[in-house]
Amino acid sequence: MSKLALLALVAAVTGCGGDDEKGDASAGGSTSSGGSTSSGGSTSSGGSTSSGGSTSSGGSTSSGGSGGGGATLSGEYPGDQGIGSDPDVVWYEDFEAADVAAVVSRYNDAKSQGLSLATDVAAGTSGSKSGRFTASGAGPNATDLFKRLDPGYDELWIRYYAKYQGGVGWHHTGVWIGGYNPPSNWPNPQAGTKPNGDDRFSVAIEPISAGPNPRLDFYNYWMTMHSWMDNPSGNTAYYGNSLIHDANFRVDDDAWMCLEIHVKINPNPSSKAGAELSVWKNDQSVIHYTDSAPLGRWLKDKFCHQNASANSCTDYPAPSGTEYIPLDLRLRSSADLKLNAFWPQNYISSGAEGSVYYDHMVIAKRRIGCMVP
Repeated sequence: MSKLALLALVAAVTGCGGDDEKGDASAGGSTSSGGSTSSGGSTSSGGSTSSGGSTSSGGSTSSGGSGGGGATLSGEYPGDQGIGSDPDVVWYEDFEAADVAAVVSRYNDAKSQGLSLATDVAAGTSGSKSGRFTASGAGPNATDLFKRLDPGYDELWIRYYAKYQGGVGWHHTGVWIGGYNPPSNWPNPQAGTKPNGDDRFSVAIEPISAGPNPRLDFYNYWMTMHSWMDNPSGNTAYYGNSLIHDANFRVDDDAWMCLEIHVKINPNPSSKAGAELSVWKNDQSVIHYTDSAPLGRWLKDKFCHQNASANSCTDYPAPSGTEYIPLDLRLRSSADLKLNAFWPQNYISSGAEGSVYYDHMVIAKRRIGCMVP
């Protein structure tokens, strides 16, 4: 093999080429200012309770288990009307506010220069507004909201609607949920470094490839994550790990999608037992990880489960005799580390301006599901 071919192979496996385009030093970290730029912080446990609704468009091919099932919270609140006051709801944002300042006032931190209230809403909603998050390489690079979730939780579901503008070179544009110990009033992702287990973890769904209808995947940091380096060293050895690798889990360009994430932290900090991680798109299961299934293998910083269909995994077949193992989802080594951070963002480090719209963001203690009429 020539030296040039060898370098190309290494670049593809480490996430610097091929299907996955992540892996640079920013990794969302440069959106953090280390302090609050919010025009006001709130300790309320919920946002607006205005009505609104949407019917999901499109679907997703499931590559995992059911990830739950049965009755959903949204079924009790058609169009999300009144859902914000449900005792199981930790946070609700529908952007039905008078202005951007009113939205920002509910959060602990915000980079709101590129935030506006739009009239582009999902079909079927009774609401009239969504949040438009705009960023570009020319600036502002980051538009985001950050909410500290008190008192912290061991298990949460996060459902939100998103509409991605087509033809944009996304960098870190998605919804992050995670935890800091001690709790933080602003995002501090510490790109490139691996968490210790008692300090932080994060779970995010983002576009992770280039081109039309880019593929979506996790971009996660936690104590048992893997490095893109064979011999990890320095403060650039760890960037968010991808775990889904489903060729059909993609952005519907210029169309509203309903996405939901479920995170259950390992109950015993000394063991991975009991941890879960699931994703749905338009109420269709995409992946459901438990402490025992599905089985897979690590390809540097990518966990390729046995049903992976994206070329990030399929282009690198497992060698004969490969042992398939469960994903180690030990998110914490201390019971003091909990789910207490919510961070919807649009971060574009270079290239043209791009907008993502978010709406009907619900965080709850049980399965939410997409809105029903």
